[in-house]
Amino acid sequence: MLLGVKKYSEKLLLPLGKKIKKIPANLITALGLFFAFLTLLSFVIQNIVFIIITLFIVEFFDQLDGVVARLQGPTKLGAFLDSTLDRIGDFFIFFGIILGGYTNVYIGLITLAGAFLTSYTRAKIESLGVPSLYGVGLLERTDRVPILFVGSIFQIWFPSAIWWTMVILAIGTNVTVLQRLIYAFKKFSEKNHDIPSN
Repeated sequence: MLLGVKKYSEKLLLPLGKKIKKIPANLITALGLFFAFLTLLSFVIQNIVFIIITLFIVEFFDQLDGVVARLQGPTKLGAFLDSTLDRIGDFFIFFGIILGGYTNVYIGLITLAGAFLTSYTRAKIESLGVPSLYGVGLLERTDRVPILFVGSIFQIWFPSAIWWTMVILAIGTNVTVLQRLIYAFKKFSEKNHDIPSN
């Protein structure tokens, strides 16, 4: 994990989470997806102010839904929706960056593939008995939007800032996938029990 956003988010958002804990966490997750779609539109129309604002809100809701979910008591439905809607939100954001011309198609697709595989490898490894993969790998999912947020702010002064941010994400996400593949190989090579297939 490069930024370790998740380590600090609960402490900062816990007071707010306690005040709004009656609001369903799934609703907060859905709001995050809605703003991810608005981020797509912001990239398409190339409005850097809207891009910065919507990325901030996406990250805010992404962290807040986890805090509220833990206060309410996590559910399987909530975990499924959080993971699934996050993947759709990732697609919206990266697709918007490609459509808006802030990166070329190749870098965009490499980043998108790395982002999806980062999440898939974590989900698969954890489903095979590893309690938590948090902290394994260079870029967690929770690092990506903050990095894009910072890159978008620099875009105000440097016209290629988002392009370079996408290069960093393309490298970082795929390095993370490789780290998790190596981790899984080492972890499961130590065990002799059967591993369920897809």
